[in-house]
Amino acid sequence: MEKSNARWSVVAIASVAAICAAVAVPLAAGATPDLPEKSAEEVLALVAESQGAAFSGTLLQTSDLGLPEIPSVAGDSGDELQSGLELLTGSHEARVFAGGEDRIRVQILDELAERDVIRNGDDVWFYDSAVNEATHLVLSEHDAPTPTSIPTPAEIADGLLDAVEPSTEVSVESHARVAGRDAYVLSLVPRTDQTLVAAVTLSVDAETGLPLSVEVSARGQDDPAFAVAFTQIDFSAPDPALFDFSAPATAEVTEKLAPTTDSAHSSYPDDSAPAPVVTGTGWNSVITVSSPAASAGDPADGNGDEADYTALLSQLTSPVAGGRAIQTSLMSILLTDDGRVLVGAVPTERLLAVAGQ
Repeated sequence: MEKSNARWSVVAIASVAAICAAVAVPLAAGATPDLPEKSAEEVLALVAESQGAAFSGTLLQTSDLGLPEIPSVAGDSGDELQSGLELLTGSHEARVFAGGEDRIRVQILDELAERDVIRNGDDVWFYDSAVNEATHLVLSEHDAPTPTSIPTPAEIADGLLDAVEPSTEVSVESHARVAGRDAYVLSLVPRTDQTLVAAVTLSVDAETGLPLSVEVSARGQDDPAFAVAFTQIDFSAPDPALFDFSAPATAEVTEKLAPTTDSAHSSYPDDSAPAPVVTGTGWNSVITVSSPAASAGDPADGNGDEADYTALLSQLTSPVAGGRAIQTSLMSILLTDDGRVLVGAVPTERLLAVAGQ
């Protein structure tokens, strides 16, 4: 496998770990709304009914995972690892347009540029205006869900709620106002102390059931670790023209194979890479991708793009037995010398134990 595939494995797994175990956002201030009482099961049913809702809005993502802030990058789509990690640090704003289950557009607003993910039916486009590069793929009925660069609260909620029982205690915590909307606040508490996650709070629009924000607390940390929430939302159907995309004539366009449900390991997929292996269940599960090209190796190796890649890994990770690792407030990543990448919402010691099995 080429190095670029390994980079996407790291970014994709880190993103999945963040989505499933590291999202935090402060709820909007204001008077607590007086809503009809609902059980946790009724609120979860309300979320399920919101699938395919049409809306447009603005998302704010903020991160405090203990990673150094990595600036937005321009380059050959470039440094995928750096670009992916950059979305897990600092603050980012995005516009989101949803026109139903198979129409969505996410625009990440960078300084003097933007990154777009557009799905219109079977067509999916990724476009970076800073480097004028586009990637296109065509979905089939067996393809995995389309990844977006900044996940919406609904996408995060899907991953969280799929594993609600029996590993999680769920209750209705309170009512709140989020993005000017009345919301039920669900509390999700892991039934284990073997995870870095202390609790998750999910705010659900009381009228539509659409998740508006997701909050996760890290053990031993007072401030939010990673935040994605709507600051403004409109439930009117967006203009269908927003989902029509054609790459600029001067853009470099790459055609890619769509990920299948069995091999959705990369945001820009490549079917030559093996599918991840999951060890354990619930909050202490560990995801492993095997790839000789992803080995920790020697940070001094490489030249050009590879030198930049290894230098960034060296900056972010520390030597451990058999590889290099980083532990943030809500997730850990281990790159082994034999070419495996392990990720989980667990301490590094758990990854080392799984790697040694």
